[in-house]
Amino acid sequence: MTQTELKANLGLVLRGDILDLRTITEGIDLLLRSNPSVQIVFRHVSASKLWIKEGDGMNDRDNA
Repeated sequence: MTQTELKANLGLVLRGDILDLRTITEGIDLLLRSNPSVQIVFRHVSASKLWIKEGDGMNDRDNA
């Protein structure tokens, strides 16, 4: 397998019972511990709709 320095993002929005989501996120956290090159850079739990926005400046607080 070839290693690369290319960094990428993965957006994932899950919907379900809050307790089930907690179980899922605990499993993801456990999986990520064995893959230190991958990290969660944003996590937000909400009962409202969540949207993923792609593009430059998406993390700038001034654009919120």
